Amino acid sequence: MSLDSITFWINAFIPNSVCDKKGDTYAITVLAPLPRYFAGDQREFSDDIAASARMHSEVTIVGLAGDSPSIDSERQVCGTSTEVDSDGNVLATATAATDRMHFFNLRGSQTTDPNGGVIDGIPGSVQIDVAGSAALPLLAMAPDIDYSGTLIIDRAEGNVLFKGAANHFPAFEMYFKANDGPTAMLAQISPVSPVDLMGEEDSKIDVSARIVLADAASGG
Repeated sequence: MSLDSITFWINAFIPNSVCDKKGDTYAITVLAPLPRYFAGDQREFSDDIAASARMHSEVTIVGLAGDSPSIDSERQVCGTSTEVDSDGNVLATATAATDRMHFFNLRGSQTTDPNGGVIDGIPGSVQIDVAGSAALPLLAMAPDIDYSGTLIIDRAEGNVLFKGAANHFPAFEMYFKANDGPTAMLAQISPVSPVDLMGEEDSKIDVSARIVLADAASGG
């Protein structure tokens, strides 16, 4: 079986590990200046493509066995933000806009150099860029969650790579599926501190994982 498609997704989510229980809800505390409580995603790391997340960017690239790969679908989602009181009762909900989340610049192995010319990448590879920014809509002047980078599909060696950056908060995770096969983990990045949301993304990401096709995974 040859590689024909890759579905890739990145999540930014608030794990239970940085929250406190408010009633039955895991929530993060924000001093603004009095304490306010905002629900997290009620989970830890998960490879479920539908797992709750503050931000979810997903793309499926098809035609990888040929000379003209294309984007089959793209999905950008911001999870509903919920403010609760100290007993976990819901006070307000809102959903951030996804207008600053997108995949772009699907291309081959060459990248345009801002200083002129091109930069040669992995021969025969397919690349696409992603950028995402969104903020908590229930809190005035809340800083953005940011991530950006380049997904690289190395068709010759059978690897998927991601090179980019994200904030040090919240948690981030990246996964992919080849030909709708089993899910492969690309990265799971634990959060540091909400203070690290200030400014642009500065936590470097440079990860890779092998592509496993469905027949290989089953021994066929």
